[in-house]
Amino acid sequence: MTVQLNKEELLANFMDDEELLFESIDLFLERADQRYGLLDTAVKDRDEKRVMEEGHTLKGMVAIFTQDTPYEAAKTLEFMGRNKDLTGVDEALGRFKTELDDLKDALKQWRDGGA
Repeated sequence: MTVQLNKEELLANFMDDEELLFESIDLFLERADQRYGLLDTAVKDRDEKRVMEEGHTLKGMVAIFTQDTPYEAAKTLEFMGRNKDLTGVDEALGRFKTELDDLKDALKQWRDGGA
């Protein structure tokens, strides 16, 4: 699934300051993979608390740009950790990775003037 960005809404959230928005996109792109790596390690370690924390952090990072499927995928991981039930966590992590990559691609394309 391709992430759909509402560009007008995004710009409005950044007070129509495209430079600030693009700086935020760059910061997100710079940090998203690092945070995902921490989440991946937490999942591999079956560390419920860290899955909850990293899921929460990534949910917040994603929420700046969309509350669509990438947000929901991060929220799922957060709540799996919070509920101390990691049943299906590998599949949930895979879904989130796909959604995160789609969001990153959409943001890069927009930032680079391709959308």
